[in-house]
Amino acid sequence: MHISFVKITNYRGIRGDQFEASPFTCAIGENNAGKSSILLATSLFFSGTALSKSDFFDIEQPIEIELTFSNIEAGDINRLNVEHRKRIEELIIESTLTLTRSYPVDGRTSLLCKRLVPKDKRFEKDVVDALLKGKKGKEIIEILSSTFSEFSDQFDKVKNQGEAKAKIEEIISSLLPEEKEMRLADLPTGIDNSIKTFLPEPIYIAAVKDLKDDVKSKESTTFGKLLGILLKFLETSHHFEEISESFNQLHALLNVIKEEENILDKRIEKLQVIEKQIELFLSENFPKSKVEIDIPKPELKQVLSNARILVDDGVRDIIDTKGDGLKRALTFALLRTYVEQLKQQKKEAVERPKEEKASAEESNEKASQQPYLFLFEEPELYLHPAAQKILFEALENLTIENNQVFVTTHSPLFFSPRVTGTFIKVTKEYPTNGKPFGKFIAINLLKHIKSKDAFQIICYENNTAAFFSKKVLLVEGDSDLIYIKEIARLLNNDWNFDNKNIPIISINGKSNIKRFVDFYSFFQIKTFCLVDSDALIDGFEKFCPSEQIKEQRSNLLAVLDKLADEHGIKADLSNDKIRDLSRKYTWKARYDRLKTIGQEIINGVSVSKEEMIELNYLFNEETNNKRRQIFVDKNIDIEGKDELLKALRVQNIFILSHGSIECYYPEKITGDDKPTKALNAIKYLQGVENCRIHLPTIKVEDNHKCELEIFFQQIFELD
Repeated sequence: MHISFVKITNYRGIRGDQFEASPFTCAIGENNAGKSSILLATSLFFSGTALSKSDFFDIEQPIEIELTFSNIEAGDINRLNVEHRKRIEELIIESTLTLTRSYPVDGRTSLLCKRLVPKDKRFEKDVVDALLKGKKGKEIIEILSSTFSEFSDQFDKVKNQGEAKAKIEEIISSLLPEEKEMRLADLPTGIDNSIKTFLPEPIYIAAVKDLKDDVKSKESTTFGKLLGILLKFLETSHHFEEISESFNQLHALLNVIKEEENILDKRIEKLQVIEKQIELFLSENFPKSKVEIDIPKPELKQVLSNARILVDDGVRDIIDTKGDGLKRALTFALLRTYVEQLKQQKKEAVERPKEEKASAEESNEKASQQPYLFLFEEPELYLHPAAQKILFEALENLTIENNQVFVTTHSPLFFSPRVTGTFIKVTKEYPTNGKPFGKFIAINLLKHIKSKDAFQIICYENNTAAFFSKKVLLVEGDSDLIYIKEIARLLNNDWNFDNKNIPIISINGKSNIKRFVDFYSFFQIKTFCLVDSDALIDGFEKFCPSEQIKEQRSNLLAVLDKLADEHGIKADLSNDKIRDLSRKYTWKARYDRLKTIGQEIINGVSVSKEEMIELNYLFNEETNNKRRQIFVDKNIDIEGKDELLKALRVQNIFILSHGSIECYYPEKITGDDKPTKALNAIKYLQGVENCRIHLPTIKVEDNHKCELEIFFQQIFELD
């Protein structure tokens, strides 16, 4: 069993939103956007803790927290009492159950389910409760017989309210399908008290203890739960039998043992003396009365429930008295220990004899272990980056055995395309009228394979920091990133990419543009692209241009081809270009093949269709090379060029009209490699009074302006 869907309505800063859950769900967002409310609402679903009016987004509407549980198996159902199993099975449809925690405006709370209920309002729980309130014996029969006159003959043997409610449930079960409708209703009688053993057990780990917040679990309770799940491993220990035997011995020392017809009294003498004294004093008024002190046999669960954690950091005391950093580190240690114990348990299970394995499997068919739901708020707090990575691995391993993890975080170290199933960005919306509210932008990467692929690239390139931004600039390589960031500040001190939280992301080539743009756009992150002029010639489809822009580009290419012919541009490919083609497209092998074809033509051999494709390949590359040369030629006026570049800028696509980023360095800048050359260019420009005179310009409305300045102005000043 696992939670597959969460819907939150009218709780705190969340007006109403939902998301698909997965084994590992990660929520990010700015402070006060509503990340913690996701965890608190999920915890509240299980606890049903009382709320105040300040917890209602709209005090005139109810709070509803809906959770859908999927992949429910027989072992999950068998955790319930036998008499309740059939009732829960009636609510499960295709291994799925949806429950809703409701908080009406009057403050009462109830756990509801979607099920078929009578259309007749007489059968509603509140109506029945009101009818039976204060009634006994014959009064119950009379009120039910008059209210449900058509079923009056079924109430004659009802003795109390419990039997009355059970009889009404029986009548409801017998109603025809057309007499029922699917809607939210109370759980079947009695099941609401035992359903906690059926559902996952939540463990809420808050970021900061807030004594004014009744919903957040107290730290002592959190540590107690974490310690409790660890101590459960004692039940699998070979010492467990010794512990059970010691409990039996203790029980015999405190109680009279009755075995069939034999009565054994081996209690400690002092206990027997106390019992006799009580009986003696009682007999003064009730001479025939006997007294026996019965002390329940202790269970390991009861003993362990009082366990505490003591830490000696110079002062030996319970963990509750220690600082936040130590508490967080202890939480970290407890979770890692739980993971290690799970691994050890699995290892021992594999190594068990076949007879024990068969017995264990038979036991699992009866009732599976109750899964845990870890709700972890900002797990990175007080942990250095290396420790954060270790904790993330521990949280990943928590998801085995049907456990789930929901985290809120500000750390990109907690993102992983391999682990994170559901990724949620929580944003704050500010409507013109009404209160601001949190909005979920969520994606289930387990279902959206293309998005997972993009996420994997983004994480691999260490670009996850962009998820915490509203804008991002995509560039082709590292030298672009280095140069652009520094030049922006030289042009305008306010154009600081770091201070304005606008990450510059190196995507290592145009081929990744679409995946990056699509993925960031899904999370409402405004994306700008800055690429060299070659993007107009090759790979232009990656920008998904409009039909109008496609037509403008097609016209521009025709102009470039015409100008290339007029100016006698040679199609010779540079050594660098040939090297690139050889590496990327096995171009040299194709070129050698073309020489062979050329010789065949000379010899009068006809060219096949496949050979013509090979010829066209070379000609296309030659044509493209001519276009590149014409496009960046400063001395040639190209019709339609400025208009196309302007149209692309409107789409936040910036084409470097003068070529690659190196064409925007001052003259005579050198370097051993591209990044070094970019750094040398920056160093040179930092030493001049006005860097603009060293940067290329473009024509804008009959004026020549610094091209990079136009780009930066749009990035920093566009909302």
